[in-house]
Amino acid sequence: MKTTMGRVGMSVALVLVSAGCLEHTYNVGAGAPVGPKVYDEWHNHWLGGLIGERTLDIEEYCPSGNATIHNEQSFLNGLVAALTSGIYTPTTVTIRCDDGENADVELGQSEVMTILEAPAFLDRVEEVVPARFQEAELAFRALQQDDQD
Repeated sequence: MKTTMGRVGMSVALVLVSAGCLEHTYNVGAGAPVGPKVYDEWHNHWLGGLIGERTLDIEEYCPSGNATIHNEQSFLNGLVAALTSGIYTPTTVTIRCDDGENADVELGQSEVMTILEAPAFLDRVEEVVPARFQEAELAFRALQQDDQD
C-alpha cells in the first residue's frame, strides 16, 4: 500500500514539475504587444524540444513589419509533454501585429507646398517609385509655375 501511494505521489509530483511554464516574447520593428492576434497555434517539438523547428515569415502575417511574437509552454502544453514523457513537447506561438494604419492628418495647401518644395522630396520619389519620378517632376514644376502666377 505504501509503495502504491509513493508511486502515485511521485507521479503527481512529476506531472506538476514537468508541466512548468516557459515564456519568451520577441518584438519585431516597433512591436505590437496589444495588437490583434493574427496567429495562435501549437508548434511541435520532439525529445524535450531538441527536434523541431518551424520558421514563420513575419512579413506574411504583419505587412507593417511591427509584430510581437510570444512563445510559451502553457500548462496544457507541459501536461501533454509530461504525459508523453517528453517525447512530444509542444509550445504555443502567438503573433500580434500593428495594423499598419496611419492616422488621418489634414494638411493645408501651404503645408503641402512646404513638403513638395523640400529638396529631398523628388529624391525620395525617385528612390521609392522611380517609374513615377517624371510625373512627379512635371507636377512639381506646374505647382511652381502656379505659385509664380
